[in-house]
Amino acid sequence: MKIFKIIIKFLLGLCILIFVLLILQFVVNSKYAFPEPHVFQGEYIYNPYRNIDSTKWRRANFHAHARKFFEQSDKARKSLFYIDSLYKSFGYNIISISDYQFINRYESKNEWYVPVYEHGYQYYKNHHLVLNSKKVSWLDFPFRQTLSNKQNVINKLKKDPSALITIVHPIYRKALSSNDLKFLGNYNCLEIANHERLFTASYDTVLSNGHPVFIMADDDCHDLTNIKEVTNSFNVINTDLVKDSILNALSSGRSFGVKLNASTFKTNEDKREAFLNLPEINKITFQNDTLTVSLSQSVKTIKFIGQHGAEIMRITDHSKGSCFFSKQDTYIRTEIECNDGTLYFLNPLFRYNGVRLTDYIPTINVFKTWAWRLTFFCLLLIIFIIWYRKRCITVKK
Repeated sequence: MKIFKIIIKFLLGLCILIFVLLILQFVVNSKYAFPEPHVFQGEYIYNPYRNIDSTKWRRANFHAHARKFFEQSDKARKSLFYIDSLYKSFGYNIISISDYQFINRYESKNEWYVPVYEHGYQYYKNHHLVLNSKKVSWLDFPFRQTLSNKQNVINKLKKDPSALITIVHPIYRKALSSNDLKFLGNYNCLEIANHERLFTASYDTVLSNGHPVFIMADDDCHDLTNIKEVTNSFNVINTDLVKDSILNALSSGRSFGVKLNASTFKTNEDKREAFLNLPEINKITFQNDTLTVSLSQSVKTIKFIGQHGAEIMRITDHSKGSCFFSKQDTYIRTEIECNDGTLYFLNPLFRYNGVRLTDYIPTINVFKTWAWRLTFFCLLLIIFIIWYRKRCITVKK
């Protein structure tokens, strides 16, 4: 009988907790006004690769886990050493550890160290990489999130103006819909590839709606012993090996993403050999309204992709490709498939007004926010009055 009472109290407490969380997420949470986005437009073309230094390409991974929630510290310490040594053996210049809700300082002795953590702890995987944050934000919503919930989390993470926000694995567990990607704003990058997935369709949705968001590609590894999870997707950044230069390069698009064809490797030695044979990008130029990409060796295909992911041009079995940026084009991004199946994803060139990359800003709808809150408060007040009157009548009897 005592156990039964304990169970009843536990279930009652759980119901109250769920009720409070539902109120906080769907009633108290700010409601946003999302202006209708428009395609990139303007007389100027933004070229992220303008005046790059071809001697400053650096290999980087920002998404790797040394530990999971509640994991023992001894195992985590061993993972830290293993991550550092493994990525260094593959020639990585920047090695970041993005534990859940925890800023890992293991690499902080290096000038290139960028503090990073993966934000988000609910089932639906609305997660973000937060680079250069001074502290961890614990704001998240446990149930399936509305568009306003998602924007509210991003804005909370962006309260630190020096932080760089990347949406990761956008379609994993249906975290983000095409409609979400159409309207969300105030973030810097989107993960276009990780160790097991490509998110090119998501990225083209973002670009087709005029959001100047740049590419990141990372391993998102959880099992460091799995050859298919580590050193497979990475960023190549045109930067000096100091934090501010790295962040500036990522936020302005002076980088590209790479995804190896992991199915072809049986050992790390095979993979290291493949790294050595990857073609280098010698030049990315934009002259006379023509985008040209030159590589150190011939590749299988060079594709130029535009609005809604439409293929504008394809060049096969060549080390150089060019594409004219017509008046009808809003953006052009480049995908390169190497002969071994490795994919390169370049950041887009897009139209803008020559001053600001975007004027798209979701704002809090004050009227709608307080209408929801006041309606709920009035409802609670009515319920309380009814309960109180019934109680008074019962006492009089």
